[in-house]
Amino acid sequence: MESLPGDLALLFILLVILPFAFAGDEPKVDPQTGLIRILFIGDSLMEAGHITPYLYQDPMVALTRVPIYITTELDERLLRVYFPRHQRQIYEGYDVIILGDAGVHIFPANVQTWFKDGVIEKGLGFLMGGGPQSFGGFKAWGHPSYEGSIIADILPVICLRDSPYDLGDWFRMYPAPGYEDHPLMSGIPWEQVPLFCRNRVLPREGSVVVGISDRNPPGSPILTYMEIGEGVSEAFVFDWGGNGPKEFHRWDFAPVVTSNLVYQVARVAIPEDITLIMLLRKQLIRYFSMRRYVISVIDFSDKFGANLRKAEAALKESDDDRKRVISLYLDGDHQGSLASLEGAIANLDMVTELALKAKDDALFWVYAIEWFVVSGTSMLTGAIVWTLMVRKSAYRDVGTTRFAGN
Repeated sequence: MESLPGDLALLFILLVILPFAFAGDEPKVDPQTGLIRILFIGDSLMEAGHITPYLYQDPMVALTRVPIYITTELDERLLRVYFPRHQRQIYEGYDVIILGDAGVHIFPANVQTWFKDGVIEKGLGFLMGGGPQSFGGFKAWGHPSYEGSIIADILPVICLRDSPYDLGDWFRMYPAPGYEDHPLMSGIPWEQVPLFCRNRVLPREGSVVVGISDRNPPGSPILTYMEIGEGVSEAFVFDWGGNGPKEFHRWDFAPVVTSNLVYQVARVAIPEDITLIMLLRKQLIRYFSMRRYVISVIDFSDKFGANLRKAEAALKESDDDRKRVISLYLDGDHQGSLASLEGAIANLDMVTELALKAKDDALFWVYAIEWFVVSGTSMLTGAIVWTLMVRKSAYRDVGTTRFAGN
């Protein structure tokens, strides 16, 4: 076989070989919107003390929840209602799968194979969080281990079936030696927050342990990840849901940490300026809270026939500002996104004033009409009562009549 000329060989490498060589480094996001589409199965309640609200508040995330409880019968019903029915829906509809305190027994073998093939062949990100039903389970409560399961093949850790689940024993996580500058560790003061409850695991060959415990025993893996096939798998053995980890959920860095865990498995660049991201996230929460309030005022005023044209036009402009904020955020321009967000909040303040003025104008006539109706009714009633009771002497008494009949 004749060899290709030098220029053609170089062109062949650039056009054919290199795209495949670096395909695995491409972010796993929705090609249409740029959002990370997450399927979160398990402890995914939208309540305080759970990580779900943090994911919901992330402008880069599109979240689908499949809440799972302890009751097997209820779990099976929830899976039938919310879980994708076909393998293709997993591959095409989501970029990251999160299992948080979801027992291995609720996933049939074919569904576990969907997860495994999705990570290895389709490049899905996979993240398992800690809990008595995660990793090695909790034998004392009757929760089986993932050890020996199909899902265990894509975990970056080895599940220990007979290892105890640390229930309520606190610890702190520190960067593993040599990983102090890792994006999941750098700029995050992990030493500030005590963590409670965790699973005991061992690192799998080829995995990267970035976070370790300071006790029970020191150096044991807490945060581990590895590249598996086309995807990335991650294990965070800390139990992040329920009432136990309340200190973590009060921590200012918890929303950023939660998002970073997802970014890692989705191959999305983790922002370096943590302070800027925290400020941006807080402002976004403020903006969406204000927007919900404004919409509730508009809906309330509309019931009374208020003139809302100015408020609705201003709200549309504010929504355009919001789209620019999200677009800049997705492009990684966080400084520009924050600047645009400040303008969007100022515009939303104006929308609030217009909506409240429209409400006051509408309610003024409601109150005026009510006053006239009540006053008029009172005057009429008073006149009738005065006529019948006070001036009754002006009327002749009615004589007695008798019906004579035929």
